[in-house]
Amino acid sequence: MHVNNNQLGLIVVSLLGIACGPEAKDANDWMLGVFSNVVVGDMSLNLSGVTHYEFKDDGRLLIGGVSECGKNIKSDDDEYRWEQTGSDTILVELPESGSGIDAWQIRTLDDCNAVIIEELREGTVIDGYSLTRGAVCLSDDLPPCEQGTSCESCKSVWCDEAPPECE
Repeated sequence: MHVNNNQLGLIVVSLLGIACGPEAKDANDWMLGVFSNVVVGDMSLNLSGVTHYEFKDDGRLLIGGVSECGKNIKSDDDEYRWEQTGSDTILVELPESGSGIDAWQIRTLDDCNAVIIEELREGTVIDGYSLTRGAVCLSDDLPPCEQGTSCESCKSVWCDEAPPECE
């Protein structure tokens, strides 16, 4: 088969488009996937739910989670939009919520299995908290309470499996 230069150019451009499309993964895709606001192994008297932040490659952020230890009842997802503002930063504009927070600035941390969400008011960071990569659920698989009624009854575990190792 003979391919002329014009056809070769179209083939190269098409292949580049496929490689750079939404399914392409590279070093700047650090934010894609599910993150949780609870780490695995947490045990608490007040551990009643886990929030999941799922960053999609089409710019959507779905926020939902699970509740009720051992049952993992899934909540409905709220949807937001994110945009990348730097190689290690994304921004999520928040609709008027009454909380006084305009946006979240989300950055990578030294540990590739965690990100930090910084709450912004008028461009100034007012608070922050970290998220762990992977979907965390709640398990009631703990030994019976021997000290009375005020010991841990719930612990956090991976919903399905731990996320793959990152670089």
